[in-house]
Amino acid sequence: MEILKTEKGFLSILAGKTDMGKSTISVLNCAEHLKKGENVIFFSLEYNQSIIYYKLVNHFDLKFNELINLNVVDSRELPLKEIENIIYNRKKEVDIVYIDYLDLLRDNTYNRENSRKKELDPDRLPELQEIIAKLAEMAQELNISIVLLSQLKDNLTLENIVENINLVTSTVNTKNKVIKMFIGRDETLNPLIKCNDMSHIILIDGYNLMHFSSVNLKEAYKFWW
Repeated sequence: MEILKTEKGFLSILAGKTDMGKSTISVLNCAEHLKKGENVIFFSLEYNQSIIYYKLVNHFDLKFNELINLNVVDSRELPLKEIENIIYNRKKEVDIVYIDYLDLLRDNTYNRENSRKKELDPDRLPELQEIIAKLAEMAQELNISIVLLSQLKDNLTLENIVENINLVTSTVNTKNKVIKMFIGRDETLNPLIKCNDMSHIILIDGYNLMHFSSVNLKEAYKFWW
């Protein structure tokens, strides 16, 4: 099952508010690629390596021999340049890269203290746009898929979310296309729905929205919540 839309040569961005399931969905999607025998690099800027491996094995039923093609990099405090170097050094043995998440990344060309802010602060917008442009260019150059997670402010409306994602990706060269997605739950997308179990992946094309996939995270996990 294709949970996130990815394509060789493209950068995919998955944006979402707090506790929408961005990291869980990305690990679940990672598991699907590993089961196909693909080579994966997972840069985790928030959680340590053991948490990612624990989720894959205990939650998503991955066998230990399926982890051979996975490289989890504890990326806290790593600048973008070092992440780029790791990907370039392994370009012949990587199919898909996950980066969790954009708002914790920093570019050496910008003020480091300002980069510690975890939201789309106006002061950080040029830096985040530059990071996205570099990653999109890398995905195209190496013909790999890169999945980049991004945190959204909790008070954003649906219209604000679309504008936010379009804004932060607006400087990407048209040749290096970006697949834009956001994740929401039932009650977030439709206030009349009270169920909070289903997470939905929505594709953004300009201001047009298209449903891509849905996952019940409680059912996806192997244990009872």
